[in-house]
Amino acid sequence: MVAFLHHNNNHNKKIVVGVQGFTFDAGHYTKGISKKCMNLHGHTFRLDVEVEGEIDPETGMVIDFGVIKNVVKEIIKEYDHKIIVPKRDLEKIVIEGPFNKDIKPIDYPEATTEYIALDIARKIYEKLGMSVRVRLFEGERNYVVVEWSGEH
Repeated sequence: MVAFLHHNNNHNKKIVVGVQGFTFDAGHYTKGISKKCMNLHGHTFRLDVEVEGEIDPETGMVIDFGVIKNVVKEIIKEYDHKIIVPKRDLEKIVIEGPFNKDIKPIDYPEATTEYIALDIARKIYEKLGMSVRVRLFEGERNYVVVEWSGEH
């Protein structure tokens, strides 16, 4: 991001600060058009995050990059190597075998990338209290962008 601001009037301007390249692996299923996606399948998800705020005149920053990174890492741990399912399907899912079966329920009607991104954006907003924009990639080429602010 490049910002051109006059040094004497920058503390009331909205600035976007971002961190990118966080990854997690998770399984899900969707009830969309593609029948193959109704099968339990997995992806490597990549997450980019932007937050918006004003420059703090004391620090000269909107927020420390490290704070954003720590919040994002904490949140994506909840999804990493989990099977993400809609909460309403929890009682219908029976998986047996000689392996772990960690399930991450989300409180949305489907476990699509759109709803997973909404869930993550909401959690980041709740932790930071700042408007947030997330870009969640499902694999290399497909992504969803969600913006979450106090108006939600």
